[in-house]
Parts: sequence; structure tokens; C-alpha cells
Amino acid sequence: MLGKRRDNQRSAGLVSALHAIADGLRGGESLRSAIERTAGKDGSPLAPVATALAAGRPLVAALRDEAAVTRSVSASRDGVSADLTSALAVLAVHAEAGGDPLPAVRALAARIARRSAARAEARALTTQARLGGRTILLLTPVFLLLVGATDPSGVGSWLADRRTRISLGAGLVLQLLGMLWIGAIVGAVGAADSWAQRVPFVRAVRAVVAGRARPTIDGEVADAADTVAFALDAGLSASAALQAVAPYSADVFGASLQAVVADVRAPPHQALAREAQALSSAAAQRFADAFATSSALGVPLAPALRTLADDVRDRRSLELAEDVRRASVRVLVPLGVVILPAFVLACLVPLFLGGLEGIAG
Repeated sequence: MLGKRRDNQRSAGLVSALHAIADGLRGGESLRSAIERTAGKDGSPLAPVATALAAGRPLVAALRDEAAVTRSVSASRDGVSADLTSALAVLAVHAEAGGDPLPAVRALAARIARRSAARAEARALTTQARLGGRTILLLTPVFLLLVGATDPSGVGSWLADRRTRISLGAGLVLQLLGMLWIGAIVGAVGAADSWAQRVPFVRAVRAVVAGRARPTIDGEVADAADTVAFALDAGLSASAALQAVAPYSADVFGASLQAVVADVRAPPHQALAREAQALSSAAAQRFADAFATSSALGVPLAPALRTLADDVRDRRSLELAEDVRRASVRVLVPLGVVILPAFVLACLVPLFLGGLEGIAG
């Protein structure tokens, strides 16, 4: 809960900082002075940029250095850190290209606010699944506490009898297994793959126990498409926008963009098509097709990339809602296989044995 609240505060702080920069630009400040004023405030996510500027670093270098640091130290697929990296990269591109950065800063703030709202909705959906799983897990502990509070001597007799001790221990072990199983099911909803889950055997076990994980490559494509669109708005060409954005794009698709930029022998749209085919991602293929269409027909590329990003995020939101519904049904399996037998062994069997002894006198 604290982590979620901290993420909300970080995201809100980033959006507020961008709005403050936009207000400064609207008032006639330069981009550097607007960033210095905003980054110098306590708690600003741009505070390291203010420190670098005070030390004499050029604006573009300070923004790019902080974007690289944020990308390298952030947790894997941390949405808030990805937004900050994207914002720093976009600000650096506009600072280097010149022109009026106000429309881009305002649009970037609105875009990041929408991303934050989508993440908040996703957390709300997964919280429902987590609360449902935890409620089921309280069945056995609450009953044991109730018995212990109402009949302490009866609980003492349970612990004195070897049969009830074995039954109680087996029930608690099953309760622990059920807790881990349900935790894996509800934790898998909307979660990113760890390095261990990329191992085929681990992935297969996870699919059986907690459900199949959805690939995260589409979300990486959406983030990169947004950032490239903002770089294009600064007046860069398609190839220059890729070169500006690729170093700050994370994970698998970021590595593909860096490979495209490093390939000087092929045009960007051809290199992107090759990488998209290797990734086997529909979103990556659309990304490459947008570049190919723009190169062949001369149509604007930025609107196509923004449409791609919006479509991917809408689809991921629907997929998340579907995964939550599946998880609510999937938790019935450990409930019937593990939790209910644990309740019987830990609660009902000792009561039954105690009742038989009472009848026997």
C-alpha cells in the first residue's frame, strides 16, 4: 500500500513539474530557466537536473545524463520511472532542437497524467483480486482464534493430544500452501515477468499454478511510440527521432531500437521490420509499418505512433480486466483443494476428536 501511495505521489509530482514548466514557458521564460525554477523546489522529480545545472552542466547534457541514470537505476518496468525517463528525453530533444517547447510540454503532461490514471485503474482492479484472496485465507486463522478465545482449555487439550497435534499441524501446513498458491494467482494479475519466469520450466509451472503471463513487449512499444512522437514534434526526422529515443527505451524493445540505430547499412523502416519479425509482436509490427508507410508515402508519422500507443493501452486495460475475472475464478481451485481441507484438519477434526472423547466420558 505504501509503495502504491509513493508511486502516486511520484507520478503526481512529475505531472505538476511539467505543468510548472509549461506555466513558465507561457510566461515568457526560457526552457532552461523554467526547468531550473521547477527543479529547484523541494521534492521535485527534476531536482538532480537542478543540481547539475547549478554545477555548470549544459541543459541538454544534464537532461540526458539524468534520463540515463533514471533508466539504469529504476526497477524493471517501473511505470513512473519510465514516465520520468521519457519526460527527460523529450525535454532534452526540444532543448537541443530549439523552437517552441510549450505545446510539447503541455501534451507530455497530459499524456503522463493519462498513463498514471491507467496504472491507478489497474492497481484498483488487482486490489479487488488481492482482497478476495486474503479474505479466503482468513477462514482457518479466524476460526482458530475464535476457538482459542472462547475455550482456552479446549485448545490446551488439542495440543496435549498427539492426534490433534498432527491434524492441526497438517492443517496449518496446507493453509500455508494455500496462502502461497492464492498469493501466486492474485500476484500474477498485471505483474511483469521476472528473470526467473523467463526460464521455460518456471514459465510452464507458473502457467499451471497461477495462469499464463501476458507479454509485456506491447507496453514497451507504446511507451517508445509516445516518446518518438514527441521527438518528431520537435522537428526531428524519423531516423533522428529514433536515435534520440533509443538510448532511453527500456527492456526488450529498447534493445531492438538500439540495434536499429546501430545498423547503419539498412534504412530505419527496414531494420525495424526485421526486429519486429524477430520479436513476434503485433504492436512492434505496427510500429515498423508506421515508419514504412511514412517513408513510402510521406504521411505524418507522429499521429500514427500516438494512435498505436492509445490502442495498445486500451487493449492492455481490457486484458487486465479479463485477467482479474479469471483470477477470481482460478482461486476456487486452491480453495477446494487446499484451503477447505486445511480448515477441516486444523479446526473440525480436533473438534470431532474432542467430542468423541467427551461422549466416551
